[in-house]
Amino acid sequence: MNAVPNIDTTLPTLPSLTDNSRQWVTIPLSQSSTLTNIIDLHKQLQQNVGRRVQLYGAEVERIDTATLQLLLAFISQATVTIGWQSPSSVICEAAMLLDLSAQLNLPKL
Repeated sequence: MNAVPNIDTTLPTLPSLTDNSRQWVTIPLSQSSTLTNIIDLHKQLQQNVGRRVQLYGAEVERIDTATLQLLLAFISQATVTIGWQSPSSVICEAAMLLDLSAQLNLPKL
């Protein structure tokens, strides 16, 4: 007789909302937010999944489509609350040209 494999049917528990997850974490974007430094940004974003993240973009003078796509993927996660602190006109213009302003929660110019 064949043995039936033991299958774990328990569902993973969602992280509880602790005081730590309710605090805002600020992630500054690089002056040149491009493919060159996207891995570092990705690591920072991944470390803050499930938290309230405020993106600081005042210093950004250059941003590429890959970085905007990464930010969009991060913002689209159900466990993420996002806010912007001083997004530069470069960020807003790039998002507007790609028709991503609304999805990225950025003001239109």
